[in-house]
Amino acid sequence: MTSRWTTAHGRRFEVETLDIGVAPAPKFKRRKHGPFTKFPSVWEEVLGKAHTSGSTYAVAIVLLYEAWKKKSNGQKPIVKLTSELLKRVHVGEDGKRAAVRKLEELKLVGLEQRSGCNPVVTVYFLDQ
Repeated sequence: MTSRWTTAHGRRFEVETLDIGVAPAPKFKRRKHGPFTKFPSVWEEVLGKAHTSGSTYAVAIVLLYEAWKKKSNGQKPIVKLTSELLKRVHVGEDGKRAAVRKLEELKLVGLEQRSGCNPVVTVYFLDQ
């Protein structure tokens, strides 16, 4: 049994803690993870069979994450694929161009390519 002094409502009094023989429950520790992306099985299957490059996978993950954010806000899964989005996964202009073309060829995305502008990509099979 332990005791300590505390003050409440302007009065000081002693509080005794009873030892009941049971250890306190461990505190819940929250894991510290960053954002994550669910990868649809359709995408995994198609990209795996096509033996695509690492930059194609990186662009696919960025597209899925951005499309999910838009869809969660009630918008259509249409993403303007800027170089700024791809900086965090270290994909350059040539990798972006090749990856988007490959994803369109595999019919995982729709592509609206404009001369001298960033491509606008519609992501398909987001719910599967």
